Amino acid sequence: MHRTLKGRHISMIAIAGTLGTGCAPQSGKALANGGPAGAFLGYLIVGGLVGLMMYSLGEMMIWDPSAAGFIEFSARYIDPAVGFAMGWQYWFQTVMSAPVEIVAGSIVIQYWDGNDTHKAIYITVMLIGIILVNLAGVKYFGEFEFVFACIKLTTVVGLIIMCLVVDLGGAPDRDRRGFRYWRDEPFNNAFFDITPAPKARFLGFWAVLTQAAFSYGGMEGLAMICLEAYNPRETMKTAVRAIFYRIVGLYVLALLLVGMALSRSDPRLLQANAEDTGTAAESPFVIIIQVAGIKVLDHIINAVVLTSAFSSGNEFLYSASRALFMLAQQGQAPRILAKVLPNGVPAYSLAVCGLCSCLAYLACGSGGASDAFNWLANITTLGSMLTWLGVSASHIRWYQGMKHQGVSRDQLPFKSWVQPWGAWVVFCSFLVIIFFSGFTTFLGGEFDWRSFISNYINIPLVIVLYCGYKFVKRSKWVTLDEMDVSTHYVENSVVYAKY
Repeated sequence: MHRTLKGRHISMIAIAGTLGTGCAPQSGKALANGGPAGAFLGYLIVGGLVGLMMYSLGEMMIWDPSAAGFIEFSARYIDPAVGFAMGWQYWFQTVMSAPVEIVAGSIVIQYWDGNDTHKAIYITVMLIGIILVNLAGVKYFGEFEFVFACIKLTTVVGLIIMCLVVDLGGAPDRDRRGFRYWRDEPFNNAFFDITPAPKARFLGFWAVLTQAAFSYGGMEGLAMICLEAYNPRETMKTAVRAIFYRIVGLYVLALLLVGMALSRSDPRLLQANAEDTGTAAESPFVIIIQVAGIKVLDHIINAVVLTSAFSSGNEFLYSASRALFMLAQQGQAPRILAKVLPNGVPAYSLAVCGLCSCLAYLACGSGGASDAFNWLANITTLGSMLTWLGVSASHIRWYQGMKHQGVSRDQLPFKSWVQPWGAWVVFCSFLVIIFFSGFTTFLGGEFDWRSFISNYINIPLVIVLYCGYKFVKRSKWVTLDEMDVSTHYVENSVVYAKY
């Protein structure tokens, strides 16, 4: 656990670190479900909520960068049982996200190689690659992510410009689209063939909210990176502020222009519910390029999407191994998982997470890559929202504790004007979104119990973890009087393994 991640590493990771399949192939499902206006509004609303959540997290982790992120904050400010449940839930979420990105990479490769028997080879190569990068140490991990974040950022900016050119008629097909699709069908009037149309439009828009949550998932991983950041109080300030540019510039603007350049009813949209008739390698950007008649560029974009999936899987594996390390540090996981190599890598934690990443081989089963990807994606989506719920709850309690003990917010090295109401907005909003996240399993005439389980499996997991810890450890709710709202960070200090 070495503090060798510099400001440039963290800033680029914050902007484009986990920018993987969420802004490329998966955005196509949002467009098909909600239409151009529904997808835009869905990503804008969830993006605003995630931004508020990151400001809540930023205040706490910049105040105390020596803590184990929201895992320790939830235990310190709410209840040790909450910290235990939240820590293991976050580990489950991130350790599942790594194979999600690997499966997404195998799907992208199908654009060039449709032979299913080769899928296991591609998964193996990507798995070995992300494990080797993580074994090399955080210094090399930071350089790797910096380079790939630059590639992703440059590509997304280029795609946004490309969509604008296509929309204005500058492509070879000379079709000036303007706001044609926004005018003709701004929302999805035929979502699951529901009638009347206003009900279909609303439910199609609501389905986008969960899809957007998947796209934004992983931003909270900055709390894990904070543990190995050089001069964390300064570098993390910049990183938290950079999240705004990522949400507005890379997601919302991209969805706006994709909805202008591509019809939501295009049959080739990836994972477009029952409308999906295309290959799983086709992102909306690639479809736009093909429809517009632009040569070669679709292959280049797919190659970048492949590197994005690899980079995101690499970062999720990093976050999962650090989460497991910090759980072991607090005595909530086997002590051996807290041991580190001389280069600061928690080797045993990384080994466990690497083994779990072998779930990517589910894509080689009879269900196919799309089924495995959907299952894992649903699990990670709900996991992200539960984590954001826990972050906002921790901030609400922390704010109340500081106020009760007379600790002024002026002492905070990073203070946001959106607090404390911002944390309350996040908490209440994600409670509602989580409750209705699996509503599509009841549509279509037949109850889809498999999708229902994958949509809600994290909730009973958290309840069992919380109740189990309360029963065994007899932990108590932290009162405002005894709450530790002080910072334990010492300048230039590093995180040492306790065992």
